Amino acid sequence: MLRTTSLRTLGLGLSLAALATFAAACSDSSDDSSSTGSKTASTAPDSADSGSKPDSGSKPDSSPKPDSGSKSDSGSKLVLKTAKGSAGIWLTDPAGRTLYLNTEDKKTASNCYDACAKKWPPLTTTKPVTVSGKYTVPSNLGTIKRTDGTKQVTYGGHPLYYYTGDTAPQQIRGQGIDNKWFLIGPIANIMNGSKP
Repeated sequence: MLRTTSLRTLGLGLSLAALATFAAACSDSSDDSSSTGSKTASTAPDSADSGSKPDSGSKPDSSPKPDSGSKSDSGSKLVLKTAKGSAGIWLTDPAGRTLYLNTEDKKTASNCYDACAKKWPPLTTTKPVTVSGKYTVPSNLGTIKRTDGTKQVTYGGHPLYYYTGDTAPQQIRGQGIDNKWFLIGPIANIMNGSKP
């Protein structure tokens, strides 16, 4: 005997299948897919993008390692991105590692060397630099020359740094340390408590 299926049951099944397909397609989107721009600049840690969520509770076990630009692909670029979390929207490197600014820096020079630079490694590169993500402004990219001759990436005139206490993508453990280290927002805003 032939079994009949109602149109209502068939419609529900098709609707659920369409919803599952739509959800799978949308689950890979993020805030860092808007405008991009390019400027020549200076160094970055080398790793793939990660979807980790911000974490401020685990113990540090490693620090970012600057890339000396030794990749054989001469067309490589350093692409700064944005991350979004409880603090708002902030800049990261290509691997999602959070970038900070030091309010004691001058727009034309870094104020962080020696012991400071060991705890707060500068973002330097020999590659062209671009930025993508929600609210970013490519014309804010630039570089400054450090005393060792390397070029440090700047955004909105602020030299950019990592914090060695951040051991995974999108961690923000350096936020507010010594009341001078802060996240940098996509419009080059100092994120000292207000969201962009």
